[in-house]
Amino acid sequence: MKSLVTVQKIFRVFQIITKVAMILSFVCAVFSAAGLLLTATCHNSSMIMDRIMESIPGDELAGSYYQIIGVLMADLVLAITDAILFLMAYRYFTQEQADGTPFTYTGAEQIKKLGIRTIVYPLVAIVLAATFYAVFGVSESAMNDLGNLTSVMTGIVMILVSFVFRYGAELEEHKKGTVTEDQKLIQGV
Repeated sequence: MKSLVTVQKIFRVFQIITKVAMILSFVCAVFSAAGLLLTATCHNSSMIMDRIMESIPGDELAGSYYQIIGVLMADLVLAITDAILFLMAYRYFTQEQADGTPFTYTGAEQIKKLGIRTIVYPLVAIVLAATFYAVFGVSESAMNDLGNLTSVMTGIVMILVSFVFRYGAELEEHKKGTVTEDQKLIQGV
């Protein structure tokens, strides 16, 4: 049981990390939305817009009004996607802490769904961001930062981990003396 205590402590640390990351992602989304709103409302005031344009560092953002809109829309979509995924991860870790073990059917199903969403959501967000970049004429150098390989690999690992957690739940259930439908199928009963 010493290992389970260690696992619970590690999961508690991940729960805290995902909560902080979730909050920061939501804050980034709010700032992107505020920047989008500010840019849209200040467009008619050329003096304010000129000051904003001068204060933005980096070549990929130093562009027209439409390029700034495109970058802010892409940033908003990417930040919301990250926030949603961190929220789901935080909910998983919270449930795991309440269960006291990662080896539950509910937890295994949650981690599998999270793994699938970790693959799909960033892919959709990247397509939307690239679309915003293309429509609003944002430079190619800004689009080079978009990538999905990390989230695909993370999602695959999470799906594989869900199978391990499901197997652990089956072992726990078997240890208690109950037999699941899956075990009946495997045993041919």
